Amino acid sequence: MTFVDQAGPEGGVASERRGGERVGRDAGCGWPLPARVVDHLVLDSPADTRAYWSSVSLVVAGLFVTKLLPCVDYPQHLALSDVARRLANPAAPEHASFQLNYFTYNGLFHFTVAWLSTLLPIELAGRLVVGGSLVAMAAAVVALVRVLRRPAVHAALFTPVLFSFSVGWGFANYVMATAIAAWALVFVARAAVRPTVASIAAVAALGLLCSFAHVLSMLILCATAAGLALEAAWRAAAPSTPRGTRLLRAAACAAAAVAPLAIGCLYCIAVYRQQYEWDPKMYRDPTIEGSSPSIVDKIVFFSTYATDLYRDGSDQLLLLASLGLVGWSAMLACKRRRAWDRPREDTPPILAPLVVLTVAYFATPMVLVGTHLIFPRISQWAVLGALLAMPRLLDGARTARAHACMRWAGLAAGANTVLHCAIFAWETGDASRIIDDLPPGGAATAVIWGPETLAFRNGTLTHLAAYYGARRHGRWAFAFARYLSVPVRFRPNSQPAWPARGWEFDADEYDARCKYARAFPLVIVKAPPELPPDASSEPLVRERLFTPGEVACSGGGWRAAQQVKLLSHRGHFWAFDTSGLADDGTF
Repeated sequence: MTFVDQAGPEGGVASERRGGERVGRDAGCGWPLPARVVDHLVLDSPADTRAYWSSVSLVVAGLFVTKLLPCVDYPQHLALSDVARRLANPAAPEHASFQLNYFTYNGLFHFTVAWLSTLLPIELAGRLVVGGSLVAMAAAVVALVRVLRRPAVHAALFTPVLFSFSVGWGFANYVMATAIAAWALVFVARAAVRPTVASIAAVAALGLLCSFAHVLSMLILCATAAGLALEAAWRAAAPSTPRGTRLLRAAACAAAAVAPLAIGCLYCIAVYRQQYEWDPKMYRDPTIEGSSPSIVDKIVFFSTYATDLYRDGSDQLLLLASLGLVGWSAMLACKRRRAWDRPREDTPPILAPLVVLTVAYFATPMVLVGTHLIFPRISQWAVLGALLAMPRLLDGARTARAHACMRWAGLAAGANTVLHCAIFAWETGDASRIIDDLPPGGAATAVIWGPETLAFRNGTLTHLAAYYGARRHGRWAFAFARYLSVPVRFRPNSQPAWPARGWEFDADEYDARCKYARAFPLVIVKAPPELPPDASSEPLVRERLFTPGEVACSGGGWRAAQQVKLLSHRGHFWAFDTSGLADDGTF
């Protein structure tokens, strides 16, 4: 039978008893660990626990109030997941164009959603996996602060960055991998404090799973785990132990905790070597490889790189307020150190993850091995490191006020996410209905003037055609299947010839009569914002789409504009069928 004494008013760590025998400090180890699973997930008081999980629930609820998720690349990964599901049928026609590669470090999201979509609608499966990743990440943050004997209420300050930069950009595999990596750190910490076969096996399994989900998250996990394990093992050793013996014991425990990650590392290296042989140029962007903002910009615009979600900047304000609480507690701790008569913490902050992740944030460029938007993904980890390094508040009145602010910061972040997702749902409802109006099993492209929305500042509608691929089980233009790193890839010579000038990010480059456009006759359009949303705009939309420049001057463009069939119109969104147009475009 296990009894757990709850933490005291100062946020102290619970002690553990089994059948009346104390486990932890009195049993030869000065570092008690949570005994049950539930002990990893509760905060220091019932009120803190309710507030924290309510805020997390609000963040996740935002994913379910809108038909389309406000995550830029997410539709592409969802559509690839649907193709993976279809490829499970040996007779599926998709086998002529696509192939599956299970030997990848960027595929766990796709295969998980593909499997779930055999039981649930594909879009519900995708939401559940993304939402589950956020819940798992939030749970891992609480578990980590409890294992490391930090005040659990500090986890509430992570909520403003739970819906992070990476979530907003739709990096579905990376978001899933961060949750796995965070839980791997929990078991690394447990193994460093008290190595057991179960904890070491958990590190090995989670590390391998993380390597299958996303290679960058695996790199972050390895770097963070090394520093965390050594510091946790050092602090867990009895202070009365001779320094040399203590250091050797800490090094041995840290090595035992981190060594299982080598399995995942070897897997990533093997995948990289294979993919490099396929295409050495895939891992280089010679024009901007290694480019990055200055260190000053990384400091000044940290909140932008950490969230960068809402057009009104409210997400950044909440994050800055949370970081302000961290800074305030650090300032009070510095004052305590100068005053010898003040009380000190019996469990000092954990500093190694903050040092490692801060160095990684500043040292990592924006473009690395041909992949963009790299260092901003580390900002969420840097916030986690700051929470672990946050000193404990020891003044009773100040502590109560600060903890109340932490709870309210989390709840405000959750409510803010639901609000902006609801606004996004109102803005994009017509886009979702347009997709429903299209015939299934076709081939669609999207021409989007203004992919941003009032709620979200990033181009959340850029890959709108991919939603057609997932929901209507068809093909879509500019598919991510062209990248070798994803598990669903085009077969050689199976994708249409790439256009000389693509319109994925520039609607004005669309040429309905180029060969690539002819392969995708269904056209989803978001009209230019200056055009009215009613039916009177149809001639202007047709002219803007189908009479580019020199074609219009010859008169052929005008005839093409009249030939195209209107399939649907809803507000600023239109859908056309361009079947039958000639493929004599200019590129």
